[in-house]
Amino acid sequence: MKTKNRKTVIRLYWAWNDNREERWLNRMAREGWHLTAPRGVFYKFEKGEPADIVYRLDFQTLRRSDRKEYLELFRDAGWEHAGEFSNWHYFRIKAGGGSPPEIHTDPASRIAMFRRLLGLLVIVSVVVWIPLARNLGRDGLDGGFWIAVRILQAVVAVFMVYAIHKILDKIARLRKGRDGKERI
Repeated sequence: MKTKNRKTVIRLYWAWNDNREERWLNRMAREGWHLTAPRGVFYKFEKGEPADIVYRLDFQTLRRSDRKEYLELFRDAGWEHAGEFSNWHYFRIKAGGGSPPEIHTDPASRIAMFRRLLGLLVIVSVVVWIPLARNLGRDGLDGGFWIAVRILQAVVAVFMVYAIHKILDKIARLRKGRDGKERI
């Protein structure tokens, strides 16, 4: 969907590809498209002046009472909160000379972010695997609909294991200083 001053772009990024997503958002800003609402695979943009903007992502589960303080911390450091989706917070700041600004200034803080994500993935994975395991040997679930449900559950369960593996790999690379973080 696109109007003259607004557009929605469909783009899929996985959590372990946060660097790629940030680089893409930076490019969009240089083309004059500024993020207004991240919504999963749907990114809403508004047309403006092309600008050298740096986007950074943070995964943070927050209680409602902690949200204001969290956002103030970033605002005080010069970051603008561009939006959020499913515990992912999108921040932006004008690029200055030299190295692009970071919200995670050391590997330990990025590792902590991915550990928070990993904890959520493990919980969701258990929620997916338990019904799958319970239904595998049950009679009475032989109809075409239930077979499709089992297949879908299996695909989601396998993907959850893959996602956990990718996040663990990302954490290991961060520990070894090999995140491959290419910015802008």
